[in-house]
Amino acid sequence: MDIESGGKREELHADSVVGADGAASRVARAAGWPPVDTVPLVQAIVRLPRDCRPDTTRVWFVPDDTPYFYWLIPESAERAALGVIGEHGRDTKRCFENFLEKKKLQPLEWQGARIPVYRGWVPVRRQIGKGEVYLVGDAAAQVKVSTVGGIVTGFRGALGVARALLNQSSEEELSALRRELGTHWMIRRALHHFGQKDYSQLVDLLDLSARESLGEIHRDESTRLVWNLVRRQPRLLLLGLRGLLMGNRIRNRGMRSPPG
Repeated sequence: MDIESGGKREELHADSVVGADGAASRVARAAGWPPVDTVPLVQAIVRLPRDCRPDTTRVWFVPDDTPYFYWLIPESAERAALGVIGEHGRDTKRCFENFLEKKKLQPLEWQGARIPVYRGWVPVRRQIGKGEVYLVGDAAAQVKVSTVGGIVTGFRGALGVARALLNQSSEEELSALRRELGTHWMIRRALHHFGQKDYSQLVDLLDLSARESLGEIHRDESTRLVWNLVRRQPRLLLLGLRGLLMGNRIRNRGMRSPPG
């Protein structure tokens, strides 16, 4: 393995190498993994609007702009991060600028990135000669594609790889992570083609019992959360199935398709 630092190149030898270098992982490319698909994230730091509490995050679903969502996450009593995830960079930037103007917000600074999207399980280990290479986090697209967040899932992937490096069984941890990512992929498929009317119906269905489930179970236990929501509000299942069927029809017509 060649390491470049400070303009110098050094050759190192290792039995195991871990690629935790993000969606554009050079370790993954060198070891023969195909590139992961990514989507654009655009974010701006803005002054916290007067009608927004510093302890509350806001989310807007605007399906004409993005199949994902806009968010406003307070960083302090004065500042917040306003952002969006889209599908195409130029369109996402244009929609975001229009959203800023609509909300009468001025960006204090700009941020942007390409975020990996999960389209199916990426094997995390490859044998290279007498050594082995592992991938964790964004390098292996270990991202909840429902929200395109990957901190917790990335740490779970890292835990599985750490156990493998310590000659402990990593099968249970990685299998659980694969199921978790698969559940989020199913949720994304159900939501990806929602229109404004569908989101309005979704919010209307979140009665007190369903909201209690959302408050009790965090998003990194998605399978448990989904089943609790469906048990407390069965009509959510019908809405989700309709979203899946709608997505299948659109894919069959060759239109925009969700990750996976």
